[in-house]
Amino acid sequence: MTATTLASPRSGLNKIACYRELGWNPHPGQAKVVASSARNRVVSAGRRFGKSELGGHELIPEALLTYGMQDMLKETGKRREFWIVGPEYSDSEKEFRVVWNNLTRLEMPFDKPGSYNNPLGGDMHISMFGGTFLINAMSAKYPDTLVGEGLSGVILAEAAKLKERVWTKFVRPTLSDFRGWSLLTSTPEGKNWFYERWQTGQDPSQTAWASWRMPAWANTHVYRDRTTLEGVRIMQDLIARGQPIPADLPVDSEVIDLARDMSRETFNQEIAADFTEFVGRVFKDFDEEVHVQDLAYHPDWQTFACSDYGFTNPFVWLIVQVGPWDEVHVLDEFYQPGLTIPEAAAAIKSRGLAPDSLLRFFPDPALPGESKQLANLLKVPSSANTGGDLKDRIEMIRRWLKVPVELQHLDDGHAERKPKLLINRRCTNVIREMNDYRYPKSAEEAAAEGKNAPEQPLKKDDHTPEALGRFFRGHFGVPSRMGGTRIRNSDMSR
Repeated sequence: MTATTLASPRSGLNKIACYRELGWNPHPGQAKVVASSARNRVVSAGRRFGKSELGGHELIPEALLTYGMQDMLKETGKRREFWIVGPEYSDSEKEFRVVWNNLTRLEMPFDKPGSYNNPLGGDMHISMFGGTFLINAMSAKYPDTLVGEGLSGVILAEAAKLKERVWTKFVRPTLSDFRGWSLLTSTPEGKNWFYERWQTGQDPSQTAWASWRMPAWANTHVYRDRTTLEGVRIMQDLIARGQPIPADLPVDSEVIDLARDMSRETFNQEIAADFTEFVGRVFKDFDEEVHVQDLAYHPDWQTFACSDYGFTNPFVWLIVQVGPWDEVHVLDEFYQPGLTIPEAAAAIKSRGLAPDSLLRFFPDPALPGESKQLANLLKVPSSANTGGDLKDRIEMIRRWLKVPVELQHLDDGHAERKPKLLINRRCTNVIREMNDYRYPKSAEEAAAEGKNAPEQPLKKDDHTPEALGRFFRGHFGVPSRMGGTRIRNSDMSR
């Protein structure tokens, strides 16, 4: 196999065909990324997903493409340059090794001098076709070296470990000249700038971006047995309780062994590729890829609001719709501190968040005067029975975060496999607080100290969960009533 047999004009180069000729068979998770035409792609992936193979193979079609363009590039005095940037040379070396080995197999004509493969010395460069095609493996440890002319593409390896300024100050500007592409791959490191870029890729309106969260078990070459996210969650709960794992649970045995050897927090980050550290997290089942969507108003669904009062803290007002099967959609939010009740009411009306279809709102029962005032100003009745034990309200939200039992047999990603609680992408404060609402300590930390897990979450990042909990308690009743007959307080109050 040679470059000549695979090279083709720019419009005709097929990456999949190229990989097939190379004998590289991307697993389904990698194939989704390869197939994307987005200019900027962000992959949050667990260990052993195959990030280096993915990144390294991304540059091989670019070499073949340049082979067919070299005469034009020489005539115009241009070149196509690509970078692989990692926190250390050892990080960028992994992708570079994939490129070097495969281009060698293709008998590509490396320029000599100009092509070097010396990882220990940090001297990793590929030059071909008289310098019209360049690949440089770089270390962000020395950011001043990240200077150059325009790039045609860049791979950021272990991007979550990089400082944001590596991207914003040194790398991103170099992509402007030639409208170069970027591929950011990493195991997550909490919610830093890499997470923000991943969020951008989840927004359908950001068409230049695409992102994926790929757990390790997406690599079916390594984890051959069917593994589902629901199965993993059940497995983690069973391990935490010291109970055996059923043989028919859809989780690969290697994944089970990893979970037993790691804390839940470590497993969720390193293997499940979750951005949240999960330490003390109240809503551990909340997953932005699952629960955050672009939601539309349903004219035939019931429409409600729920609130959490505040002045120093934010005043919260959420618009919620309930479907025929008790689906709950959080459609919109108002979240602002420093407002009196009349000021909040005026702002809510000006935003169109008190529509004629609004049946009632669910307030904090500890402040009946404020609720009466708000009801009069908005011309919307308030609902009673929104108090009770905080643990019950939290538990109700948790139940709606889960996929109903009758749908759990469907594969992850199936269009009908949805939890009963979904949140509109525009509700940024709801999303943030569902992620950040926490107990003072995790159950693991409390157990290590010989103490019980804390009963009450911290009074922080709790404003939208409080409002949502008021809705669940007021509309659906107490948890003991939720089975069978589905008695609703709001039904009884009509």
